[in-house]
Amino acid sequence: MYELQGLSDSFFLMLYGAAAWFALLAAVYLLFGRGNAVAGDEVVPNTLLRRWTATFMMAVFMSHVWWAVPEASDDRLVRNIVCIALDRLTFVPLMMCVLLRILQDRRRSLWPVWAAVAPVAVLAVVCLALRSDVFEPAVEWYMAVVAVGFLVYYVRAVRQYGHWLLDNYADLERKEVWQSLLLLALILFVHVAYSTNGGALVTEYLAQVNTMVIIAFLLWRVETLQELEAEEDENNENL
Repeated sequence: MYELQGLSDSFFLMLYGAAAWFALLAAVYLLFGRGNAVAGDEVVPNTLLRRWTATFMMAVFMSHVWWAVPEASDDRLVRNIVCIALDRLTFVPLMMCVLLRILQDRRRSLWPVWAAVAPVAVLAVVCLALRSDVFEPAVEWYMAVVAVGFLVYYVRAVRQYGHWLLDNYADLERKEVWQSLLLLALILFVHVAYSTNGGALVTEYLAQVNTMVIIAFLLWRVETLQELEAEEDENNENL
């Protein structure tokens, strides 16, 4: 609720709350669910991917929490810097990590993702100390560069994964992941729409719908993606 316009719109508040609870319930299900609600016994899901996805879902829920307390401080500058920084340092890199963990051809290093968003924390501290209003535009431009860089890398990684599948599996059912590129494109579209409209109410509606679509897609993807044996890569280490 960037510009607080949604506070006077009861339907938006219901949608906002529904998105938050959807994320929380999805996180609890992925962490503690023993069965597969989507594919039943036909698929053995990747446990590590479930945990990463659950962590992302929890970050989405927490994002809704800290944006829902706008009157905790009358200082809008501080509020926006803190909330935007928390968003960029939690669910944005976690979303990237989940997308990378979907690719099971090898265990890719995740530290570059966290290194890429670390400057946001530094900039937030500096802008809070100086009470500077350059944080929002600077972060939007910087994250746009990060997003484009990740998109280029991910397209290449998905192609590599596709070649790996063709080389190692005759049956590709429940193994292909090209749909994740569509998810990434949707995320980037909404990000551009939201960041270029200053949090207008229509884009805030779009953001909540986008959030629910992402949660539903990831639940389907995690539950229907067959766990495969990744190749060992000594040059890549897990966090």
